[in-house]
Amino acid sequence: MTGMEKQDAFLEKWASGEGIPFVSDEAKAAYKYRATLVKDALSLKKSPDRVPVLPIVTFAPAMMGGISGKQAMYDADAAGKCYLDFALKYAPDGSGSPHLLSYGPALDALDYNLYKWPGHGVADDLSYQFVEKEYMKAEEFDDLIADPTDFLLRKWMPRTAGNLKGLSQMASVFNTIHLAFTAPFLVSLGAPDMQKALYALAEAGKTTFEWFQKLMPYMGQILAEGFPFYSGGATCAPFDVLSDSLRGTTQLMMDVYRRPEKVLEAMERLVPIMVNWGANDAIANNNPLVFIPLHKGADGFMSNEQFEKFYWPTLDAVNHGLAERGCIPCLFVEGGYNQRLEFLLSASDIRIFYLFDRTDMKKAREILGGKVCIGGGYSISQILTGDVQSATDEAKRLLDDAMGDGGFIMSVGCAMDEGKEDTFRAMIETTKEYGKY
Repeated sequence: MTGMEKQDAFLEKWASGEGIPFVSDEAKAAYKYRATLVKDALSLKKSPDRVPVLPIVTFAPAMMGGISGKQAMYDADAAGKCYLDFALKYAPDGSGSPHLLSYGPALDALDYNLYKWPGHGVADDLSYQFVEKEYMKAEEFDDLIADPTDFLLRKWMPRTAGNLKGLSQMASVFNTIHLAFTAPFLVSLGAPDMQKALYALAEAGKTTFEWFQKLMPYMGQILAEGFPFYSGGATCAPFDVLSDSLRGTTQLMMDVYRRPEKVLEAMERLVPIMVNWGANDAIANNNPLVFIPLHKGADGFMSNEQFEKFYWPTLDAVNHGLAERGCIPCLFVEGGYNQRLEFLLSASDIRIFYLFDRTDMKKAREILGGKVCIGGGYSISQILTGDVQSATDEAKRLLDDAMGDGGFIMSVGCAMDEGKEDTFRAMIETTKEYGKY
């Protein structure tokens, strides 16, 4: 089978609702209808009757449901109920999952420093914030390239979580290859700081397991009520892995000039890891949609020449690698890609979804329409500051510009942390009524 044939087979299986214990025949029919809307859009077909609407959300179900960001991250039942109520109340064609909010007590146990979150560095009623630093030194490119997992475990994790500093003392796991070599590895596990790290991991794992057991019934009920999840897994662009969580934006942009070959080699090393990360979760969750947020590829971050050399080739390799596993890359194209649209055509030989943020959607339709699935482009500002009429007009304008004759999914241009009921409902209902083929 070709990659596209594998993708189509996985999409069909997902859209069938196979194995889901629906609450009723009506819920089963609703699931199949919604999933088919999405499936057909991804396949560049006119859906049964209209454009699917798939708003990407993070804290919005919690905050619009009357609880704070902090409560959402520390109270599993409250978060799960808000996500379920959100799906039932607004009836989008796909749902997010509350597990993406993460669990505050587990992060506390690790003394996790890569983010600040509600009640831990930011106000209770806000969402989390990334803390960018130089977590990987320039001279460590070779360590990352040689063994990414070993580098993350013994160097990066001790730097991003205060209670995991002891991991830096762990001896190589290759000591376990033969009995006579096991002592150095086991001795390293017994060191006081290492014991502290192992205890922190055990505590974080235990609390997260218990949290997930509480969330699972809500997630199961969302499916049972007829709402497919819009993501089965997630991964990242190799450039973003380096620039977000390892080197930091400033350092990596200097690396592009100072050590370009190391940057390219590191990204190539990360490609199969990124493919497996996204595909393994998607396959385990019986959901082919793999979410990929694009953080540093927007027009303002680098020139087209740099994008062509440093950003796109390895991301394109990840996209095609996912397709070979039957998965659908769903790229959250943050910022504006008005100068980059032609690059995106190189993935027109697979099923792929580009969800745009600030890109001109009329231009996106002209260049990409009929070749790949596009979506997004709805301004979150309209939901937060507009009224029902302006929200309705914005949805109609976007549909006129971008829906064409298929291959379009309505969505907001960024992940929603908050919103207003009347304008959000107007966006969804206008899409369902006006976005008909």
